[in-house]
Amino acid sequence: MPDYTPIACAFHDRLESWAVRRATVEVVWRDAEAEHAATTQIADVYARGGADWVRLGTGAEVRADQLVSVGGVAVARTC
Repeated sequence: MPDYTPIACAFHDRLESWAVRRATVEVVWRDAEAEHAATTQIADVYARGGADWVRLGTGAEVRADQLVSVGGVAVARTC
């Protein structure tokens, strides 16, 4: 997997807010194979192996720098 590129601190805070509120949001992410989308909850936001991760309500785990948008908001890349 390529080196991790941190997302903006404010967007990380937003992810945590969606998780705490158990809000249902559309999550769009891109991996090496394709772009994916799911309308689901953010089950958890956590750090592992030097990267931030998002666990979706579907069970999928997405590295935060693979996120394209969440809840219609484009992911910011810098703090």
